[in-house]
Amino acid sequence: MAAASDDELVETLIGVFMEIDGLFSTASRQLGLTPQQAQLLCFAQHLQPSFSELATLLHCDKTNITGLVDRLQRRDLITRQPDAQDRRITRVHLTPQGEALTGQFQQAINTTLATRFSSWPPAQRDSLVDLLRSATTALRP
Repeated sequence: MAAASDDELVETLIGVFMEIDGLFSTASRQLGLTPQQAQLLCFAQHLQPSFSELATLLHCDKTNITGLVDRLQRRDLITRQPDAQDRRITRVHLTPQGEALTGQFQQAINTTLATRFSSWPPAQRDSLVDLLRSATTALRP
């Protein structure tokens, strides 16, 4: 089998991204969230990030974060809390309602993706996981 060309690699990676992005968008919208709001909730679940950290994680400008946080806070999904070490920094924390909705979102994504790959033999799934871990590492700045 011939090695994939750069164009084939890029086209395939973009195709995978588009498919997963579509699943992510569908799952978030079914729960009344934008995809970016769902991402923010997932990051807040594990990191309790600052606004600057969220801007980096979401690949957007810090000014966009304020609006995202405001909308999620109005829905009682997150709270803003001062950083314990530096009170100039505000961190985002999930409320109990935010935890529950984030759990529903993650379960929807997990179920959808697991179902799509359920017919793959274990060795093929393991190979995919290894390749995707390597790809994720290669894509990080």
